Amino acid sequence: MNTVLDVRGLHKHFGKGAHRVEANAGVTMAAHAGQVVGLLGHNGSGKTTMVNQIVGLTRPDSGTITVGGIDATTHPALARRLVSLQAQANVPITGLTPRRAIELVGRMRGAPARAMRSRARELIEALDIGPWADVASQKVSGGIARLTAFAMCLAR
Repeated sequence: MNTVLDVRGLHKHFGKGAHRVEANAGVTMAAHAGQVVGLLGHNGSGKTTMVNQIVGLTRPDSGTITVGGIDATTHPALARRLVSLQAQANVPITGLTPRRAIELVGRMRGAPARAMRSRARELIEALDIGPWADVASQKVSGGIARLTAFAMCLAR
């Protein structure tokens, strides 16, 4: 299997002395091409800290992170270009249809308009949101909004 994310011995702490909090204590994991990865844990368990380290927003105290063969701690901007994140909250797409939101994100990431129209059609079909693709976002359900946000993560 092709490993696209490799995290080894990841450590990150905040604070000092009695106020020191270990956000990540030796996290090791791998994700392979074709997998969708979700991080589950209670509030304060270090999920956001780990994601912030993967995308280069926070530097780990120790450990390694490789994204698509790129050392994310040494080259965070390059690694960030290979990663898509779905926010915990619904993405604000008021005034857009799901189709238009997906197309716009892809265009912002550099995809040509024609290719992105085709990719948006593929994503809409794969996620079975066709009946809502051209409905104003403020009129779609929370589930359709969440699926649209997921499609936006895949838009390239």
